[in-house]
Amino acid sequence: MERRRFSDPRRRDPARRFGVVYLGDTLKVCFLEAALRDRRDGLMGDLPIDEKEIYARRYAEIETIVDLRLVDLREDTRSGWECRRMSQSSRQSLGRAWSLAFHEHRSVPDGIIYPSRLNGHTNLAIFDRAISKLSAVRVVPLIGAPGLATIINDLRVSLVDII
Repeated sequence: MERRRFSDPRRRDPARRFGVVYLGDTLKVCFLEAALRDRRDGLMGDLPIDEKEIYARRYAEIETIVDLRLVDLREDTRSGWECRRMSQSSRQSLGRAWSLAFHEHRSVPDGIIYPSRLNGHTNLAIFDRAISKLSAVRVVPLIGAPGLATIINDLRVSLVDII
């Protein structure tokens, strides 16, 4: 299981763990976070990506069918600034600790809304208990997502056939 910024930090007790679904407000932030984040820590430009990966991924447009109750981390500029200055592993450790605290809080939030550290666009980390409040409106292969070619060109990503 891949560990992300707001993943449950409790690895030793699978029965108590919670899952997180990550969403972005634009195709560009989704592409940055899912396809480029793990390569070169979000740096862009002249980055080869296996063409098979683009064909294997899906792009979904999601809507809420019930209002979400989210912890908003977009406005706290001081903690946001401090987090951006931390190393990747420190940010992830802090994010996981926050996520656990939010998940266990008596107000029972559905997830976290936060800015992408890669381009500032809005991201959501939705706890698994709130997945039923979401609906996939449209799911298409990533290669067919409207605007993908422009994003690939803007980010100077080259698709290569890696064997």
